Amino acid sequence: MEAGKALTSIFMFATFILFPYTSSFAEIKKGVASKLSVDAGLEQLNYKEHEPDTGFDSNAKAINWIIGIEGLKRWEYIFVGIKAVIPVIEGEDKEEWRRFGSLYQTNTLKYKWMRADGYLGYPLAYWLNPYGGLRWSEAIQNRYDFVVRGISAAGTAKEEIRSWSLLVGIRGNGEITSRWEWYYWLEYFYPIDIEVTNSMLPGYKSTDKEGYALELRVGAGYYFTDALFFGIQIYGGRMHWEGSDWNPHGASLVKWPENDTDYLGGILKASWRF
Repeated sequence: MEAGKALTSIFMFATFILFPYTSSFAEIKKGVASKLSVDAGLEQLNYKEHEPDTGFDSNAKAINWIIGIEGLKRWEYIFVGIKAVIPVIEGEDKEEWRRFGSLYQTNTLKYKWMRADGYLGYPLAYWLNPYGGLRWSEAIQNRYDFVVRGISAAGTAKEEIRSWSLLVGIRGNGEITSRWEWYYWLEYFYPIDIEVTNSMLPGYKSTDKEGYALELRVGAGYYFTDALFFGIQIYGGRMHWEGSDWNPHGASLVKWPENDTDYLGGILKASWRF
């Protein structure tokens, strides 16, 4: 959480220094406006687990095709919006599990992550618009083709991580020329409710509220008409979960380990302003 606060402060300071005094970036006009955007692109999810008590560490990545949508309505002194990211084609990777540095297990991992945000904000300045809201998130991991200590093992495992988080963000945009525009978002998410289930542990639910997510998006594009915009955007971030305590399940103790998803994406954007 402290790293997220520090990054937010640095980014706000750098933006304050650069943009207000740069004459080549003109201010977008205020007033009533609406915008609908549709995105398509690729997203890479780099997933790692860490469990110091047992010495287990894992890593894998999945590259997914995604689509995104956003609707934004702005008035003179307020704006509201919704946005979502939806995976449409899942990639897969070989996940490696090491115990105290030695290879212990491999399996195939498919990983997809859906999220939807709703937010409300204030148009303070063209380069700095604070907002807040809620995020719903669902991450689904499917594992199969297990090989444990060189021996194939049958079975599949489906882990689902559902959460609600508070959203705090800043965003801005401006004109480079009369047709070219730049924009950015910086967002921080604090979980308020989370539930984790695993098909290999029927009836078990791990609940824990400790974690965070942090994301930065930057992009630029061109208005072919006063209403129609096409652009390119890159983004990246981290979703971190502290994991759970050891909890009883049947005759054994089980735990959801500490884990991180570092992600990076690139999309093509089409927007209609009306």
